[in-house]
Amino acid sequence: MTNRKLAAAAMAVALWGMGDLIQGVAFAQVDEIIVTVRKREESLQDVPLSVNAFTAEKIRQLGVNNLSQISDFTPNFSFEKFGARRGAQDDVSRPVIRGQANILGEPNAQFFIDGVPFSESILSFPFVAVERIEVIRGPQAALFGRSTFSGAVNLITKRGTNEFENQASGRIGSHEDYEINLSSRGPIVDDKLFYFISGRYYDYGGEYINEIDGRKVGQEQSWGSSGSLELRATDNLTFIARGGYYEDDDGHAPERVQDRSFNNCFFNAVDIPLYYCGEVTKFESVRVLSREDMGFNQGLRREVVYGSFTAEWDIAGSGWLLTSNTGASNADSKFGYDATRLGDPLNQTISGIPGERRRREIIDREEWSTELRLASPEDNPLRGLIGGYFYNRDKDEITRHPLTGDLQRDFGSDEAQNIAVFGALEFDIIDPLTLRGEVRWQKDEITLHQATGVTLSARYYKVLPRVTLSWDVTDDVMIYALAAKGNKPGGFNTNPSVVLDPFRSFDEEKAWNYEAGMKSDLFDGRLRLNLSGFHIDWTNQQLTNSLLAISFITNAGQTKVWGAEIEADASITDELNLGLTYGYARSQLKEFCDLTSAATNFPVSFGPLVGFFPECITVTGATGGQVAGNRVPNSPRHQFSSYAQYVYPLGNTDIDLFLRGDYSYRSKIYSQVHNFAYVGGRNLLNLKAGFTKGDLLKMTFYVDNVLDDLTPSTVVRFLDLSMLPTSRRGFLVPLARGRHFGVTMDLNF
Repeated sequence: MTNRKLAAAAMAVALWGMGDLIQGVAFAQVDEIIVTVRKREESLQDVPLSVNAFTAEKIRQLGVNNLSQISDFTPNFSFEKFGARRGAQDDVSRPVIRGQANILGEPNAQFFIDGVPFSESILSFPFVAVERIEVIRGPQAALFGRSTFSGAVNLITKRGTNEFENQASGRIGSHEDYEINLSSRGPIVDDKLFYFISGRYYDYGGEYINEIDGRKVGQEQSWGSSGSLELRATDNLTFIARGGYYEDDDGHAPERVQDRSFNNCFFNAVDIPLYYCGEVTKFESVRVLSREDMGFNQGLRREVVYGSFTAEWDIAGSGWLLTSNTGASNADSKFGYDATRLGDPLNQTISGIPGERRRREIIDREEWSTELRLASPEDNPLRGLIGGYFYNRDKDEITRHPLTGDLQRDFGSDEAQNIAVFGALEFDIIDPLTLRGEVRWQKDEITLHQATGVTLSARYYKVLPRVTLSWDVTDDVMIYALAAKGNKPGGFNTNPSVVLDPFRSFDEEKAWNYEAGMKSDLFDGRLRLNLSGFHIDWTNQQLTNSLLAISFITNAGQTKVWGAEIEADASITDELNLGLTYGYARSQLKEFCDLTSAATNFPVSFGPLVGFFPECITVTGATGGQVAGNRVPNSPRHQFSSYAQYVYPLGNTDIDLFLRGDYSYRSKIYSQVHNFAYVGGRNLLNLKAGFTKGDLLKMTFYVDNVLDDLTPSTVVRFLDLSMLPTSRRGFLVPLARGRHFGVTMDLNF
């Protein structure tokens, strides 16, 4: 039986079992969740879109502390944490929604903080400040704007309330894992002025040994604070100021190069293995330059400042709501690392200069945006909104030798500017049938100021619509269908080594997303069952290629994606809750000509890189380099998760004992379009037990990754530079965290 049939059978049995269990039981109901994915507050079950919402309470129950872990429990959302780099140059820690993956360049899905774009690494964002996380699948360009090509993830932060709430939480775990969070919120002036403030400190000692010096690598340290101030000037006018600051101070990432000695297929003319076919190795140690060789700049140092200001005016109490939302962020990152990941004391590169492959990347990113929108009252027969938007981003990037400070590469200044107007209109065709249309017109201007003094620029104009038809079959069941268009602007390869005109720039990509789904609360609200199916017609896909050992972005021809999603939550009794999710995304290349121009204009042998390029033709032998029929890299086909939680009240006390288990599965991921090297399927099982004392105290004992699955999160095509000048293909593998355990405590006072 195929994996697809097995998964379908397991899902059918599980859903049937849930329905059978809750028959005749009349206790608990699944909680209602309010979301803002359509720029207004509404129940999650009333939104005709595929959305997962994680409340602060659900985040605590899962025991997660970053968005990579959130993705383990979200269908067709994959966000792999690549070592400790978390946003450094060439980092592949990027979100993948519904199989629409990429490797370099801007991600296909955008992160937001309170509706403001946030392009820096989100993996360190403190969850202590988060009220809710909304993961929206499918293009969101009409309302959310640029970079929401495959979806959007919005983090809504906490606000003050009329009741004082103070919280302290901490974690002590294996591998020197420590975290403490403090927060407070309440009124400064009752009903008028409110505050929220939080602080976080996190330290992780790492678990992998460096073979060069015997020390641990992969250490992580973060600290920061955030807060908000809200003024309700009148019953109709509210101002909210939010902001935060955090720092990362990490050691060298736990990564290892699977070197040329592992290569087992596509031998070249001199019988040296050229490529690797199969599942990459699960390493248990690393080989990188020691701290003494690297100097004092080994690892990641990053400072991030962000803030936003929101004004909401209910005009004369009429229900017409005028909203202004402006935000900005600034991030400075320095990342020192052994660029070969081989621990070579000479650390040579193709030029033969000793030490050149020690690197310190320095990145400065600034972005800000502002949005103004007017929304009609929600009880109008004809309702909608209209708005305008402006966005600007500047990114400067260089690499220096960590010891001498000499400039190695200057990637120039990369700028992006976006201007847009948007709107939505909705009405009830008949009482249970609603038609909604959304559209956005936008202009993107991309500019690259190269260190050589050359300036490259391009403009992209686009109209991006979405049409949705929803039908309330009953008060508890809704079905819907939609069509939406997404795009991602083109741009320029910032690597200064890319000097050939065919590869210096890349074009915009676009996609049509067609979706149908059902949302339902069954058995008097005790079973929540949401289903969706989708098809994506994706053209001009931006993927990476390599030429002369230089990676750059180029355009594919066409990709098709088919998929489905299932989400189910059941409150069997007041004590027992069960749930599961499943996502299937078949992301398949239909056309992709891999460097055909290089095949006709350049020799297969060039200097020291004998037989190295064009790679697709070299390793496949395909005419024109076609890889049609292969999977999109970095895209899992199957994702499954489930949970069970049992709460046992202890006599007549206010103490409850609880047990919880969370399981997630992600199928294999290919490194590149050739579909030869891949990471295998990953199984994660987390177990928790503990007790709560009313709303005052919660203590949890946990074991994460019970099965000690060391399957890497992903794999990146890389180079083995250990035997210059005959460099050959290698693969960079991030090492996964193994089994770990500890205790957490939450205190409310």
